[in-house]
Amino acid sequence: MKNPLKNFTFPYTTFVLTFSALMIFLPVFLSPVLEKFLFTNPGVFRFFLLIPSLLATLGFIYCTLGYHVKITKGDELKFRIHLEALHVAFTSNLITLFILIFLFLNFYPKMLNWILAIISVVAIIVYVVAAELIKEKYQ
Repeated sequence: MKNPLKNFTFPYTTFVLTFSALMIFLPVFLSPVLEKFLFTNPGVFRFFLLIPSLLATLGFIYCTLGYHVKITKGDELKFRIHLEALHVAFTSNLITLFILIFLFLNFYPKMLNWILAIISVVAIIVYVVAAELIKEKYQ
């Protein structure tokens, strides 16, 4: 029996990624407009947060799988650039995580709740910068 998803190419990944990023921040942009209605009804407010975050999560998962499939089916050079950029990003994230844990535990413990958000932003930025620097290395 053939697997129909074997040749699926994950179209529109850039559009889905942009739409997901907008959807994750949609409640932040619309909360001031709907403030009186949303904050008086906690059930509606939870539902208001649930739908955009669910759609954004599904979009991010789709893009992650799509980029993974595109990179693994690509040429050897792109695969090597991707792996080296991931290596740099992972190492940088570990170092940043240990530094932030030390700083937040000793100087500002309330910021420990934000460590995951900070680390994810650092990971994305370091990966993009590392990929560009490694591309130049191989040219």
